[in-house]
Amino acid sequence: MTFLYLAYKMAGKDVRELDAIPELMEKTIEMVEPKIKEIAKDINKWNDLYCLGYGATYPIALEGALKLKEITYAHCEGMLSTEFKHGPLSAVSKGFPIIFVAGPNDVPLIISGINEVKVRGARTIVIAEEDTRLRANADDVIVLPKSDPQISALLGVLPLQLLSYHMSVMRGFDPDFPRNLSKTLTVD
Repeated sequence: MTFLYLAYKMAGKDVRELDAIPELMEKTIEMVEPKIKEIAKDINKWNDLYCLGYGATYPIALEGALKLKEITYAHCEGMLSTEFKHGPLSAVSKGFPIIFVAGPNDVPLIISGINEVKVRGARTIVIAEEDTRLRANADDVIVLPKSDPQISALLGVLPLQLLSYHMSVMRGFDPDFPRNLSKTLTVD
């Protein structure tokens, strides 16, 4: 948030736009919770997943993959969607869950990635603002509220955190006490 505030200031954008973030976060949770629970039930059997993003959503994909690893103990790799070629693509099989986090300006590029994995049988799950093109191409669309592209990327992490939470609970793990992780920083 601090860096987003600083970026807005440096770009001369109105920082009051950021005041809407808490309300947008609440709205996001309300909008995505039912769909996330449904998807969590369907993909919970998988112990391997990919979470892909592009541009501002790339770090969100990395964070989502990390959260899935930390509390579900499933292997989830976060990647730049344009680098999902060759080796990673060979892991795709029928029903294999691949999560895309799409910014409003990246839809055509994300659709290309969706189609590349769908022809190989993947189940494509997209986290993005409403877009008919995504609905026409993805298996599942988890809709975020409309907002500035940078804020939209920030909102994209919430469905990933909820997915991690629900999958963790379904697997019988306490998400507040992940195994082998320290809740404090230590010095090497």
